[in-house]
Amino acid sequence: MEGRAVEMENYNIIDHRVYYNETDQMGRVYHSNYVIWMEKGRTEFIRNKEVSYKSMEEDGIFLPVADIDIKFLKAIEYDMEIRIKTILVDINRIKVKFRYEFYDKDMETLFGIGNTTNIFVDTDGIPKRVSKELVEKIRS
Repeated sequence: MEGRAVEMENYNIIDHRVYYNETDQMGRVYHSNYVIWMEKGRTEFIRNKEVSYKSMEEDGIFLPVADIDIKFLKAIEYDMEIRIKTILVDINRIKVKFRYEFYDKDMETLFGIGNTTNIFVDTDGIPKRVSKELVEKIRS
């Protein structure tokens, strides 16, 4: 059974300053750092729901990325302060979909957009249906 889309915008925002090690020779953020930032955004989104990846893993539930995409709109440069907005798009007992938006500190300039689909799996990597309670806690 497919999950229902989240009706209200359910999101979390984290702040980040771009460090030198995240940039390329041109002083612009190297593309792989967006994936790391998405992971941080997703982790903090879930933590904000009083759930943690660590506690899920202790319960034998893992949440690997099954699908990812990123659209780069404008370069982010060294020492910029950015805001990473993580939005819950959809969740059910098998998977969860997030959207990520990368903004300047005033949230006036959108630098990029990303999406992930993460699948709930057990310790062997086999898809696992999680409890309705966990889904509702993340959705709330």
